[in-house]
Amino acid sequence: MNRIPALWFVLHVACALCKAQVTRLEFAQPGVHPASWYAWPARERSAYADARDTTAWWLIVDADDSANGLGENLAEGEVLRYWAAFTYPRTYARVRTAGLKGDAGFCPECDVAYCARHWRTDGPERPAKCPCVHGR
Repeated sequence: MNRIPALWFVLHVACALCKAQVTRLEFAQPGVHPASWYAWPARERSAYADARDTTAWWLIVDADDSANGLGENLAEGEVLRYWAAFTYPRTYARVRTAGLKGDAGFCPECDVAYCARHWRTDGPERPAKCPCVHGR
């Protein structure tokens, strides 16, 4: 059976408690628009066209702790690094290698992701704590 390569792929990380989206990564192959591109207003499509290197992959990050707007160009090696980081089973140690701010919501001790609602803070200078009171 022949495998058909995907033109793009989207990774979702959900909160272990409420299943809300914590992180969404959207990748588009060189020369292919992101899957979400078709829903963008004309102004955003134009900005994307100005920034896009059609020989590189395109990455859009939408996470509780970070986002990169319309996205950014990405080398194939970086795509492979993200792919390896988010391969199942997803663990904190593996996801951390992606280098995302906030580690895609993963708690280093629980080894699962939590959404912003479930990461509690006791003040701006205090580290966030997961529902099991582990520090971030």
